[in-house]
Amino acid sequence: MKIEQNYLEDHQLEVVVETDQESFEKVKYLAAKELAKGKKIPGYRPGKAPYQLIVNHFGEAAIIDHALEHFLDEIYPKILDEIEQEPYGPGQVKEIKTFEPPTFIFNIPLQPEVILGEYRKVRLPFEQSEISKDDVDKILDRMRSQQVSVEIVEHPAEEGNLVDTSLNCRPAESDPGDEESLLLKDQPLPVMIKTKSEDASKEWPFAGFSRQLLGASAGDTLELTHEFSDEESVDEDYRGKEVIYSVSVEGVRERALPELDDDFVKSVSDLETVTELTDQIREELSTQRILEEENTYIDRILETILEDADIKFPPQMLENEIEGEIRELEMQLKSQGMDLEMYLGIQDTDEEGLRDQLKPKAEKRITRGLLIGKISEAEDLAIDPEDVTVEFQSIINNHFGDDEKGRTEYMQSGDSMALLNRVSSQVVTRKTLDFLMAIAKGEDFTGFLKSDDEDEKEQKESDDSSTETSPEITEETPQQELEEKDQSNSDPKQEETE
Repeated sequence: MKIEQNYLEDHQLEVVVETDQESFEKVKYLAAKELAKGKKIPGYRPGKAPYQLIVNHFGEAAIIDHALEHFLDEIYPKILDEIEQEPYGPGQVKEIKTFEPPTFIFNIPLQPEVILGEYRKVRLPFEQSEISKDDVDKILDRMRSQQVSVEIVEHPAEEGNLVDTSLNCRPAESDPGDEESLLLKDQPLPVMIKTKSEDASKEWPFAGFSRQLLGASAGDTLELTHEFSDEESVDEDYRGKEVIYSVSVEGVRERALPELDDDFVKSVSDLETVTELTDQIREELSTQRILEEENTYIDRILETILEDADIKFPPQMLENEIEGEIRELEMQLKSQGMDLEMYLGIQDTDEEGLRDQLKPKAEKRITRGLLIGKISEAEDLAIDPEDVTVEFQSIINNHFGDDEKGRTEYMQSGDSMALLNRVSSQVVTRKTLDFLMAIAKGEDFTGFLKSDDEDEKEQKESDDSSTETSPEITEETPQQELEEKDQSNSDPKQEETE
């Protein structure tokens, strides 16, 4: 078997394999015999017809198609042994060059590769901003607006007032007395009068309509003229026409915000005073601000490290990530009573378009995940197993509560091991990001590294494990008993992970 290897730009290995003719002919012969089983060829019992007669009966193309599956399964492991590369996933036959001699081109995806730069030299400024009085006041105003009351007022309409109106509308060239020409008749319309700075482009029936009502009072009737453009976005009844609106003002209402006092605080929270509410809002905003700014800082750190790193991964890895996102989306949609087809219709796209939308974020997740994993591996950070255990137990407790039966069944299933692995990965990721933040800030990061005592302890445990005595094997030990002992000594957690 002759093999030529070429590295492709998309982190795959192109392998050109030339095999010997004799081996392929043998497989063709066996494939022909398989096809002939159970098939009646005139003059012969099933499976007993000569090879050439089987070829004439089924056609050589059918024989080759049937043989290829077996032949490729036979030679592919040998190819992997020859190339001495660990594939990311199964290779694919890109091309069959010829059958004489049998020559195939495989594309084999390679394991991702990460080459780190000088990430320990990264330094980036970080400043934590303070929560201002305006920040707190915005939250307080939002809380007050949620408790707003609307009251009828006697004064003329002002900015922010709600004006109750009734509309009649007709083309300007129509007869005012012709009711059949009316485009709108006694159409009720409450209108909030916008300020000059607010966007009025989406107002109905036309942009700027609300400010035409400034100064109007209950009982007034206004006549407003508006000429619509001839753009396709305009309704056909109004497109390119000059229209007259007769607006009857039925009343003016005003939004009244509640006073910010202790009574208000008691009505919207478990607190007693304005001071307590203000302090709570400030604390919550501060926690949120710290999280947001740290996430932004981490993004900057990772982008800086990526500039000096080289990361490669095969296209199959990206496809798997996108596929996982779609499956997760389907589960979310199912919980909302929808399916993917309905969602794609709402989004006015197809599955290929959805994949294109998901691709940039999927690439970013893969790249950053590989980078963080490589740094974690390179640094061998000190991870406290207790952190993993506490977080794992917290998730279990929150999910199952007092359901001891459900908890027990879950803990005995493979899902619990998958959750433990995921939690462990999350803890390692957080530790790695905290480590990188300390570096970027110029802080002492030695506390994230394993101490000499921890290294010595791990080495001792490894040595003790490797020197454990195996059960004595004698001539009288049955082979089956040996196999059972081998199985009992295997690590179930390792098997689950694999």
